[in-house]
Parts: sequence; C-alpha cells; structure tokens
Amino acid sequence: MSERERERERELEASRDTTNEGTSGGQEFHAVGFVVSSVGYAVARRFREVLAPVQLEPREFALLRAASTREGCSQQTLAERLRIPPSRMVAFVDALEGRGLLERRADPDDRRRRALYLTDTGRTTLERALVLATEYERQLCAGLSEAERETLIDLVQRVGAELGLVFGETPAHSAWRDQ
Repeated sequence: MSERERERERELEASRDTTNEGTSGGQEFHAVGFVVSSVGYAVARRFREVLAPVQLEPREFALLRAASTREGCSQQTLAERLRIPPSRMVAFVDALEGRGLLERRADPDDRRRRALYLTDTGRTTLERALVLATEYERQLCAGLSEAERETLIDLVQRVGAELGLVFGETPAHSAWRDQ
C-alpha cells in the first residue's frame, strides 16, 4: 500500500470515528452534514497538497480557471460569479498579477473597467494545475463507477441547493467536468 493510500485510509477512518462520536446505545450517528463536512475537509486539504507543485491555492486555481474561460471579463463581474467580495478579489488579483499569472488591462470602451487576462505563464500554470486536478479527481473517485460518481455529484448538489448554493454557475464548480 502506497503512502497516499495509507493517508486516504487514515482520513476515511478518522471520518468514520468522528461520525460515531456522541452516539448513545452504540448506534452509529449518520448525519449528512457531518459526513459531508468531514469528507469536504479531507478533500480540500488534499487538493491544497495536489496543487502545491504549481504553487497555487485552490481559490487561486478557481480564479485562474474562471479568468481563462472568460478572458476579458471585468474583475467585478468575475468576483460576482465566484461570489468573492470585491475587496478580497482585489487582493487575489493583485497577488496573481504580482506573480505574473494574471494581468489587468484597460477596457477601451470603459476606462473605469479593468479586464482580466491570463499571461502565458498563467496559462501554463493553469494547464499544469488542471492535469493535477484531473488526476486527483480520478484517484478520489477510483472506487466509484461513472454512474455512481454522477449520482454522488447530483446528490451533493441537491443538498447544496438547500443551502442556497448554485452549481454550474461558477467555473470553479465544473473544474473537472469540462475535462
């Protein structure tokens, strides 16, 4: 068993242990929110590690991906689509621009508007990140058939809809489906 497989087993076991805490009479505690939260935390932590070789955080990956699919989109429009507060968006774009991955350009039709474009370095970085993310998705879903994977996505999205999340509206949500 590889180190990655052992880590995955430890994460799954920790999730199982956590879902059984606070039970009475020896019955398992089955709570969707708790299980989804535990799995989500483990997935997010591992995704951060997956992106480390390209020196991107998951939110930076989402922003680069969104900018790549809507090049020339205004910073404000992209912030709205990704549900990022404008002040945070400025900081994210500043950081990516400072690293030479993204650039702001003036809009010839509106001097106040700043359009976002990936640089060549940004495009190369995003391509490498997409390869890593796609491989992670394959590993994550290795124990599922394609039909099971689609069912899982559907079910989790339905739960998310109850929380007011809208899937498919932001590029970050469809990062792997488009591959």
